[in-house]
Amino acid sequence: MSVSKKWFASVATVLFCAQSALADVVAAWNFNSLTGTVPTSMVADAGQGGLSLTEFTGGLSGLVGTDINAYNGDIAGQSLTVTGTSQNTKSLVIDVNTLGKKQLQFSMAARRSSSGFAGMLVQVWNGEIWKDVGSISANTTQWQQYSMDLSSFTFVDNGSLRLRIQFSGATSASGNARIDNLRVDGSLIPAPGAIAVVGAAAIGVRRGTRANETGAKNIQPTQAETEPIVDKEPAKIRAKKITRKLK
Repeated sequence: MSVSKKWFASVATVLFCAQSALADVVAAWNFNSLTGTVPTSMVADAGQGGLSLTEFTGGLSGLVGTDINAYNGDIAGQSLTVTGTSQNTKSLVIDVNTLGKKQLQFSMAARRSSSGFAGMLVQVWNGEIWKDVGSISANTTQWQQYSMDLSSFTFVDNGSLRLRIQFSGATSASGNARIDNLRVDGSLIPAPGAIAVVGAAAIGVRRGTRANETGAKNIQPTQAETEPIVDKEPAKIRAKKITRKLK
């Protein structure tokens, strides 16, 4: 590999490692503690955030969950389950601290019964109105992961995010929808010094490469290598011949 290719490969490695280190969970709920009565509010199991269920008038329980979309190896424990037509138009609301975060992503695992909530509308609050992000129609036979990109809603970066999931479309009193491993992920906003460190590392790699190039080009022969080779043994032989006495 040429010196230039080695330099570019080294810089790419430095930048890739720096970028990889920036990925982070902002807030996550695994609902594994849901046994018995479901509380009206829950703090995040990871990260910083709160979840509110105050709009619901019952119909909340914990049923068997999944490890799909789980954070940090969380087990498939319980899931948050919403049941019954009386919960149509009710919303789950989360508030998340996004300080130091950007390029946010929302995701969760979900499934529903055949008469359960066919629509779960995801919206974000911009300070004045709710803005639609997208709608989820969960699978009726198995758990699936659903995710939505929030990066275009830059007003939620580096501050706070309020997001709600509005349930609709249940057609029977036993119809339900289950959600699990609800997450908000994002990228860390690098501190001013972090970019400088990456740059310095790249410069250091380049300087080291240039030093190697220069050293390779400027290697000078030593004195021993340039000095002519003198055969001294023949001279001794000649001296013996010259001083030999005549008979």
